[in-house]
Amino acid sequence: MSGLAIAMTSFNRSRAYLLNHLVNNLGSFIFGYIYVSIWKAALGDSPETPLMVTYIMVNQSILWVTMFLSRGAYIPQKIREGTIVFDLLRPYGLLFCSFFEVAGHGLYSLIFRAIPIFLLGYLLLGVSPPEIGRLLPFLLTLFNGFLISFLFNYFVGLWSIKFLSPTAAQGLLYMTMNLLGGAFLPAEYYPGFLRFLMPLLPFACANYYPSSVYLGTVSLIRALALQCFWIAVLFLLALYMTEKLTRSIQVQGG
Repeated sequence: MSGLAIAMTSFNRSRAYLLNHLVNNLGSFIFGYIYVSIWKAALGDSPETPLMVTYIMVNQSILWVTMFLSRGAYIPQKIREGTIVFDLLRPYGLLFCSFFEVAGHGLYSLIFRAIPIFLLGYLLLGVSPPEIGRLLPFLLTLFNGFLISFLFNYFVGLWSIKFLSPTAAQGLLYMTMNLLGGAFLPAEYYPGFLRFLMPLLPFACANYYPSSVYLGTVSLIRALALQCFWIAVLFLLALYMTEKLTRSIQVQGG
């Protein structure tokens, strides 16, 4: 119940910026339109074109759930304000609190950002709707992608505990996820050994696999196996780093 209360508070806090986010959705759709236009020009009238249009716009939609979450899982902000002290005093851990806080924001982004952008792509760009049999597998892999993205953002928050500023770590995370997450380039278009390496990395589990399961180009079993493996590894690492770093936490505000 504490987790649900934290998630609902975060959801309502994000909803205060609803109008601003709806306007930003148009900008995000325009970026998707640009990427789609590039792929259409490159592929022409080949059978791959409709698949790539759908792949790009599905990824452009879910980026708000699998990449653009709250920076550092709200931890850098709490360090600046000094309120992280209260999280450390609560009966549940920092990881628990951060997860439900980001989950509330992620649910808001799914409803008010991801779905509207997808609908624009469906209405204006001819994005293929999901097949009924693939909808639940897609949502399952999308949730796992959210978990992996949360853990990466949580690591950025832990970085700010040690170095106070999350800017460098957040920029590195965005760059790596853009290059190796497959949001704009599926694995089969990567050069050389990256074609085989990229699908094995945790970054691909956030974007490449949900979109590929949506299209039916990757089996659900393979996607879940890799996602669950990386969730377990990153979760254990998060527990270890939380225990180690919170012993010497520094507060800027308060």
